[in-house]
Amino acid sequence: MTAPSSADPLPAEAGVTAAVSRFAAGFDGAGIPAAVRAKARLHIMDSLGCGLAGAPTDMQKRILAATRAEARPGPCRVLGEAEGFGPVAAAFVNAAAMNALDFDDGLEDENGRGMGHPGASLVAAALSAAFERPVSGAAFVTAVALAYEVNNRLIRAMQPSLERFRLVYGVCQHQAIGAAIAYGRLMGLDAGGMENALGFAGSFANVPSLRKYNWERRPLVTFKDFLAPAAEAGVRGVALHRAGLVGARAVLDGPSGLWRMLGSDQFEPQRLTDGLGARWTLGFNTIKPYPACRWMHATLGACEALLADHAIPAEAIEAVTVHTDAALLRDFMDARPLSINDAQFSFPYAIAALALRLDRPRWYEAANMASPELLSLADRVTGAVDAQASALMSGQRRPAGRVAIRLKDGTHHHSPLSVEAPGGVARPLPEGAVEAKFAANAAVALGDEGAAGLLALLDHIENVPDIGAALAARL
Repeated sequence: MTAPSSADPLPAEAGVTAAVSRFAAGFDGAGIPAAVRAKARLHIMDSLGCGLAGAPTDMQKRILAATRAEARPGPCRVLGEAEGFGPVAAAFVNAAAMNALDFDDGLEDENGRGMGHPGASLVAAALSAAFERPVSGAAFVTAVALAYEVNNRLIRAMQPSLERFRLVYGVCQHQAIGAAIAYGRLMGLDAGGMENALGFAGSFANVPSLRKYNWERRPLVTFKDFLAPAAEAGVRGVALHRAGLVGARAVLDGPSGLWRMLGSDQFEPQRLTDGLGARWTLGFNTIKPYPACRWMHATLGACEALLADHAIPAEAIEAVTVHTDAALLRDFMDARPLSINDAQFSFPYAIAALALRLDRPRWYEAANMASPELLSLADRVTGAVDAQASALMSGQRRPAGRVAIRLKDGTHHHSPLSVEAPGGVARPLPEGAVEAKFAANAAVALGDEGAAGLLALLDHIENVPDIGAALAARL
């Protein structure tokens, strides 16, 4: 098969699944712009760092134990562990680790709407291939970049109406498709094989369950974004294709396509194919500065700026008021979280952690979760509805907020309404921030020296002849 260049038109008669499969299997990595490859490298680095920071958590240890009970040892390494599983189980466990602290990346559209956490599913799937067979660092970056591209286009193409969003939505179920592309590309699938694997991956995607995360009956579900099942579905889909089985044909196409299976009431197929290979979307993928739900980030950014601008120590704070959307106040104001997942969706906990200047990879360690100082400060964080923030959320699904801090000496400090979250298109992280975040995250599992060695490897990932072997030597 001749690999298409970025200028090759897609066949007019091809459905979107066939077009996407042809792109994913055959696009020449040399046609990916340098800036897109550089962005893909950052997201690979960020995902691995998040996984290493999440690996030692009690929640992740329980996930690993449950997986170990049914999965045989295999060549695909588990982050933070000396052991490995087969590719499907490893993808599941590694994706769970990458999302364990809710520190992993995201995707936003032009209006700032959040659309999933692709890195955990996509990078975990690609890792399984790299541990299973020799894969160059350049090929790894290519596969991840192509997977992000299709993932981003797919979720934007199947965005529901606001009315349907309020009834049913799945944050990351579509990522099974991107995971299959990342793994399938590195396992050498051709276009026909990729389409067959995507048929399996889409059919295996779990139900869209955002409305059943236990918002009213805490603690929240362990797999709150279901990134691990998406990684598992993608890798398993490729494995079943390679076993000679038949998946759903044209799984993305038509009135019964994946968009309908995942609860959407509308689909714009042209978003999947228009400019595919010529216009790239990785610039819309975000990297988090805080280990917390992305919907909190604009408000947390406002709080952090207020603390820094006025050099406010935690012990001087009498009270904090979060002014934001009513729905966010309903779901995100639990001051005494029962689990790390609950804490990741808690304004009081995150604001107390910011005020105490806690190391971000360690926000949810047992000592901090039980800290009297942190919990006392969290108890003094309250909420108030902000009309402008509520209008943005109800009209555009765009979270925003502002913060007011009252000090014990009677001084008041107020932030303006923050709409743009740090780490996104409008407010990118400063130069070197992703590397610094990775070093801090990786050090949780590897120590400072091990983290520095892995960072040096990832800085030159595209020159590495066998990225799986190189990673295995440093994990």
